Amino acid sequence: MFIEYLSRELGLDEADKPILGSWGRVGTTLGALSLKLNLMDMEKINNLLEIQEQTGGLFGDVAIELGYLNAEEVKKLLNIQKWCRREEILHRLLLASTINEDQYRRFAPKVYLF
Repeated sequence: MFIEYLSRELGLDEADKPILGSWGRVGTTLGALSLKLNLMDMEKINNLLEIQEQTGGLFGDVAIELGYLNAEEVKKLLNIQKWCRREEILHRLLLASTINEDQYRRFAPKVYLF
């Protein structure tokens, strides 16, 4: 995982590792990304969430079943989601002064390599 990579590279101990807060996933759910990237509107997302609640299926799987997204779009959204969450780790490390801006710039491209 990315945080383990950063921990090794930076010599972080457990106390230095960022912890996602209760709002940590805001804006990076597949629904939020689909809305943000104009792949679905709120009507489709709300419909999908109702069906997902009834069936217990994964958002991407239900979106494909309903024809709202195709498998390639879901795959790309999952990658975008992963990258956004990795960027957040770097943001938290920078804000906590665990890393400086030069280190941030050094590690930022690596968000996309793992």
